Amino acid sequence: MQRKFILSIIIIAFLGVELKAQVATSLTYNMGFPVSDLQDYTNSTSFRGVSVDTRYFIEDNATIGFYLGWQVFKERVDGLFEFDGNDISGLQVRYANTFPIMFTGHYHFGEDGGVRPYLGAGVGTVRSLQRTDIGIFTIVNNNWHFAFYPEVGVFIPFTDDLGANVGIKYNYAIGSSDSIDYTYLGINVGLVWFK
Repeated sequence: MQRKFILSIIIIAFLGVELKAQVATSLTYNMGFPVSDLQDYTNSTSFRGVSVDTRYFIEDNATIGFYLGWQVFKERVDGLFEFDGNDISGLQVRYANTFPIMFTGHYHFGEDGGVRPYLGAGVGTVRSLQRTDIGIFTIVNNNWHFAFYPEVGVFIPFTDDLGANVGIKYNYAIGSSDSIDYTYLGINVGLVWFK
């Protein structure tokens, strides 16, 4: 049911939109710096992230597209952990995986073929997989979240078909009564292909 709903939104979003010839697809390495509730759960910087970002130029400077990513946070903590109103003591290994799935919009400055700074935003969902290992016990909390991000970055061309994409995102996945919010600052560096 949920897959059909997401597919319907994608089709509706692209119906009636006249796309320009150019498409930019980025594959980036991502670093994540937790803030808010995520920082309380795991206060370690994540150097394990990857994403794919595809943008369709609907005007010379405007794009619509989609963004898929994966960021992994991990920290070892020795101390108390509260679970269902009980305090558990011991060495803990805390994992937080986030999988954003977003629709995006960007405005690109500059001319085609040159350095192109951009501003953008994404809105969609994040699947969070949270696991805490304490001795022989494992506590799991997996959820879907409404999420969005603002972004600033730059495309730097190497050739007509290939360049670099460097960007900064403030990723925010809203928490709920049974889940923390998954908020982190992301730095993304990678390659972009132009078609």
